Amino acid sequence: MIEVTNVVKRYGPNTVLNNATFQIEEGQLTTILGPSGCGKSTMLRCMNRLEKFDRGRMNIAGVEVLGTEDKKLTAAEEKDLTRRLRAHVGIVFQNFNLFPHLTVLGNAIEAPVTVKGLPRKEAEEVARHYLSKVGLSAKEEFYPAQLSGGQQQRVAIARALAMEPDVILFDEPTSALDPQLIQEVARMFRALDDLGKTIVVVSHDMNFARRISDQVIYFEGGHAVEAGTPEEVFGRPQKEETRAFMRSFQDEDEAGNEADASEGKVEEVADKGTRLSLGQEE
Repeated sequence: MIEVTNVVKRYGPNTVLNNATFQIEEGQLTTILGPSGCGKSTMLRCMNRLEKFDRGRMNIAGVEVLGTEDKKLTAAEEKDLTRRLRAHVGIVFQNFNLFPHLTVLGNAIEAPVTVKGLPRKEAEEVARHYLSKVGLSAKEEFYPAQLSGGQQQRVAIARALAMEPDVILFDEPTSALDPQLIQEVARMFRALDDLGKTIVVVSHDMNFARRISDQVIYFEGGHAVEAGTPEEVFGRPQKEETRAFMRSFQDEDEAGNEADASEGKVEEVADKGTRLSLGQEE
């Protein structure tokens, strides 16, 4: 479904994507992980033509995209390429980007009506189907400001699904959510498997990635260092860069557990002191 070959993206003298190469199979849920500044979000934007890359090649759902240095396009050709690509590729932004003046249903039907030209009644049927999939059937007449952050995210997902793309891209879907909501989002991602979509998630949340992914791609220095199942990449990484990153993650996790345990002991001592001061014995 997705084939990325030697993609290079520069911002002035800074090379953000450096011969990035990887493949994603149809129906796979793939998470791209890596340290801040490694190019993973830039890659996501290039896959939806929000950014143009300089060299290399992408083939997404049969639509071929070449770097600007490899093939010059006229304005009309560029517009046609973007239209064809986005007919197959939807994106859910980190900040959701909902239209505040439209209801939940209005947000979900806007693109099918204006971009695909669906009749409003047909677009509403499609939108209601996907709003039901994300558990928002009862909220279709609400406005974004009346919804929680998790509900707004689900509207954004239903809006992307309403275009019925082959591929859906997610940029940091858990960045602004508390732990309970992250668990709900993880369950929803696994439920989306039933739709047969190819899903690509950029995330910094290691536990979330391990829980939801069919494939994990580790990014560093602007390219894909290693790809495999969560068990392979987290448990048996082959590349030294991946091993170092996983060690740092494990060290942070262990430090957090030690801090939690220490905090628990302090609270226990304080609680014991309080009981003694009140004349209570163990």
